[in-house]
Amino acid sequence: MILHMLIVLASVGIFGIVQAQLVEPDTIITYYDRFDVAISFFERGRYRLAQSHFQHILTNEKEFYDPAAQLMLAKSQFRQGRLSDADRTCRSFLNTFPNSPYELHAQALLGDISILKRDYSSAMNRFLSIRPSITDSLFLLEIDNRIVSCISIGVRSDQIEQILFNETNDINRAILNLTRGYRSILDGDNYEARLSIDVIERSILPIQYQDMFNALNLYKEDKGSFQATVALILPLTGRHKTIGQTFLMGLADMVNDHQHDMTVNFQIYNNRSNDVKSLQLLKMVNLDRSIIAAMGPLSNRSAIAAAGILGSLPILISRTDLPDLPQTSEDLFLLSPSLEIQARFTARYLVNNLLLKNIAVIAPGGDEDRAQADYFLDELYQLGIDPVAVEWYHGKPENISRQFRVLRKTAWKLLPEINPNQDALDLEIDSLDALFDVDVTDFFELPKESDVETMNQRDSSKIVLETIHALYLPIKNNELAYVGTQLPMYNLNTLLVGNENWYDFDVLNQDVIGPHVQGLSILSSMSPSVGISKNANLNTFYSMGYDQGKFVNMITSQSSGKRRMFKDYLRRGMRFIGKSTVIQLSGKERNENQLLQILEYHGKQMKAIGIFDGNTLVNYKTGLQ
Repeated sequence: MILHMLIVLASVGIFGIVQAQLVEPDTIITYYDRFDVAISFFERGRYRLAQSHFQHILTNEKEFYDPAAQLMLAKSQFRQGRLSDADRTCRSFLNTFPNSPYELHAQALLGDISILKRDYSSAMNRFLSIRPSITDSLFLLEIDNRIVSCISIGVRSDQIEQILFNETNDINRAILNLTRGYRSILDGDNYEARLSIDVIERSILPIQYQDMFNALNLYKEDKGSFQATVALILPLTGRHKTIGQTFLMGLADMVNDHQHDMTVNFQIYNNRSNDVKSLQLLKMVNLDRSIIAAMGPLSNRSAIAAAGILGSLPILISRTDLPDLPQTSEDLFLLSPSLEIQARFTARYLVNNLLLKNIAVIAPGGDEDRAQADYFLDELYQLGIDPVAVEWYHGKPENISRQFRVLRKTAWKLLPEINPNQDALDLEIDSLDALFDVDVTDFFELPKESDVETMNQRDSSKIVLETIHALYLPIKNNELAYVGTQLPMYNLNTLLVGNENWYDFDVLNQDVIGPHVQGLSILSSMSPSVGISKNANLNTFYSMGYDQGKFVNMITSQSSGKRRMFKDYLRRGMRFIGKSTVIQLSGKERNENQLLQILEYHGKQMKAIGIFDGNTLVNYKTGLQ
């Protein structure tokens, strides 16, 4: 385990006391039958029924004098989240049955209750108090894992000193000194960290703590550098677990690649793909002053909820489709450009940098799907450019021949007037014979002859028209197969400009699409240069984990572990160039990434040619603006 990647696992184990087979309720005759039924309900997760049976045993059969039933009653209450009831039942158990063989388990349960109440010093004190008495190796392993969780979450320095003052067991004192050393590094007290680590007798330190000791010792001997703590909130289970696990994979690879340069300790929390759980975790993290920021690929709903959290905690959101979110709270920081920024900067790039005028748009027209095209069109209007054609489609674009025919008709109208006796300006004639390597009717239906306007001698579909300078085509996810196969049919020699949904390389590189969209341009903060699979979406989250983690490490190296200073450095707008991602926070609140890469498709690869901040284009090769 590396110090930077200490994973917070506040899970609570169950220590089985009695093993029993299920007995049907109508066969319950003896105390043992009822106890077996209660245990069966507990093991199957039916905690309310288990509680009812254990309660019946205590009140009707044992007159509250049954240590096993009383402890299992507490466990049943705990599993239902009834922490106060479980705490009261446990304390009653300890008072009623001193020196019970189950006493260690009751103390452990009280420690688990303290963890869920976020009272980590009390939890650690409970676990340390019973540790020397445990003889069961599996039970001891569970307790050590709990203690490591408490250490990595962060116990306050004054609380550590109080526990250490009363501790006499040598192993426990070594664990507490390890805790004090870790806490001192988080507090930026390198001198105290060295003192704490130096007094640890490594030979008596249990194996579960050796990785943490090695990590602390490495930083003490290497540079004794300060480490800030950042909470990472991820969906590691549930319906979005692939996103969270892939993001974490990228972050872990970054940490391994830069382990000697890390100034941040990531504490990882699982939101279980649940928006309510995300909000609960953010509120909890906000109260822990040792944590200077939270980050992660939060859903749109979680991001909206995060905007309402009162406090100074900076929350770094990996990506969202909500363009106005950064303006709702100065403590929110968007690490990926919004769809609005991508669309508006695309318009600026075409008009101000490429000096193009005749620009057309074909885009999805549903209420929830047209936002990107609307932002693009609005920016064109602001730049003084009226699009030569705007065409919308609805549903799957299996047949958008009407839209392309409108574009072709527009392209003809843009031709200068010519002498009718002249040979059509010697425009290039291109055969489409090589296009049909596959049956394009799999994707769309060709227009019927009766639907096509009567052409004059000049209006031949084989004539390549160049009068439309750029075509903006921001497709939806999984639409490339439909749109890409129709593009070559209409012989428009134009700069094709797409969005990030063109990243489906399995489709894009097909012979019926790829050769006909050479030069395709996309403005995105991320280039698909780092990949772990053929799935573009997974590659995106892997790259986010790697580069956004590295960006946060760069910021923490400048700050001193204080939330305010961390936010100040974020707002300074330092430019970050990662493996596949670029980040520079700007905008009204200086909390939104507004740096894009210009990507171009050539051959079968998408390459980044430069970075663009909405005004200035810097070429990667020449460095020239």
